[in-house]
Amino acid sequence: MRRRREKIEISGDEEQLVSFKLGKETFAVSVSQVREIVKVHDITRIPKMPHYVEGVMNLRGQVTTVIDLKKRFNISTSDDQGRTAQSRIIVAEIGDNQLGIVVDSIEDVMRVSRSTISPPPKTLSMGVDTRFLTGICKTPDKLIMLLDLNNIIIADADPNRIVPTQEPEKGEVA
Repeated sequence: MRRRREKIEISGDEEQLVSFKLGKETFAVSVSQVREIVKVHDITRIPKMPHYVEGVMNLRGQVTTVIDLKKRFNISTSDDQGRTAQSRIIVAEIGDNQLGIVVDSIEDVMRVSRSTISPPPKTLSMGVDTRFLTGICKTPDKLIMLLDLNNIIIADADPNRIVPTQEPEKGEVA
């Protein structure tokens, strides 16, 4: 599923989000950071990377690092069966870099009023570190945790080690 690049018309008091599931929890990222959403396909493991880095994939000629947010957030569920037909990779743009994020399923693309977004609490019962959150969105039926993709990458690692900044030249070792 590829998202067309078009100007998103959102009023000053609205935010457009892509929500997704990790286990039983619902998270979201700003649609402005989402380049596209693809099915999970071949991921090449890279040695000596943080535990949550699944590896890299070739996305139309561009090497894209792929991370597993369930591993990053230490989310495990008793009914966790690994990847399913609903699993997807959200390809996000973070600065000049591209990052693939493995999620259990895509929930929705929605517009929310900024008034429904609160700062993250100091502690969360599900154990997600609040430095990875920009806020909590309150909807009529659930709470959605809004992710800070920049902090997920740089919180405990050199971002150049995790997200390739450019493709190596022919004959050059990455």
